[in-house]
Amino acid sequence: MRPNTLLPASLAIGLMAALPAAAQDDTTQIAFIPQIAGIPYYVAMREGADRAAEALGVEYVQEGPTSTNAADQLRIFESFVNQGFDVIAISPLDEETLKPAIARAREQGIVVLTSDADAPGADRQFFVAQALDQDLGYTLLDETVARVGDAGKIAIVSDSPTIQSMQNWIAAIQERAASSYPEIEIVSVDHTDGTAARAYQFATDAMTRNPDLKAVLGMASTTCPGIAQAVEAGGVIGEVVSAGYCSPNTARDYIKSGAMPFSVLWNPADLGYLTVWVGDHLANGGEITGDFEIDGLEQTIRYLPENDIILLGPPSVFTADNVDSFDF
Repeated sequence: MRPNTLLPASLAIGLMAALPAAAQDDTTQIAFIPQIAGIPYYVAMREGADRAAEALGVEYVQEGPTSTNAADQLRIFESFVNQGFDVIAISPLDEETLKPAIARAREQGIVVLTSDADAPGADRQFFVAQALDQDLGYTLLDETVARVGDAGKIAIVSDSPTIQSMQNWIAAIQERAASSYPEIEIVSVDHTDGTAARAYQFATDAMTRNPDLKAVLGMASTTCPGIAQAVEAGGVIGEVVSAGYCSPNTARDYIKSGAMPFSVLWNPADLGYLTVWVGDHLANGGEITGDFEIDGLEQTIRYLPENDIILLGPPSVFTADNVDSFDF
């Protein structure tokens, strides 16, 4: 039995038992748990998910922790399990923390997806991926090298080291540097607490330690403002490039100031739409066996069976020439 009126996960557990039978129905209920609540990236993802939910006639809830805290994310996941949601999608902060909870949810017949970030060692059914990790890492470094040259020092600022997707992007950048740009030196990889202020400090420290630093690369939307502000405050626009994985709205002012000449990402609204569509499809007995197309998205969706990945598409690069064409 599921509550017909969707409530925040923190409230609904205690109220479920009190709901009368008339308040129950068979509407598919889908929850998504982002890594952090409220940032523009996940707001855009929710907008796409809401659009899919309306088109498909499902109920959708999105609730995430207020900071990148794995324990808080786990509690939200477990609360959705206790509410009896049909589908729970999550962008994992820490795979090991979630493994037992995901296994229990699957045992109860709940469809469990990862979306935006993966937990490949957990018992999730599919990873709804925005782009391949290797493509993201290669694209960010290639675009950086095109601006700073194929020799010099680069610093990386990421979020929590437990976020596997970001670790994969860093590994791809390092591999690309070693194989294609041997004179690029990655001088530091720092991990923040999910705040722009901490990213600002790490970027400033990297520039202080390395007066000849060519670029600072941010692995998370939360790091992008901090590293761009560090370049602005240091008066090194045009000398040090900041770039990273951040939305056009987050990066726009910095792209136009020159502090962040480009950002790499994808359309999170489309990712939210695809996540809801896949969840509803599986909850109603559908299967994913090959590439497919769906109403509401223009591109063909790829299926990579070796890793059970459902792939939205290749990365996008946002620059001063195209950033105003996007609103997310």
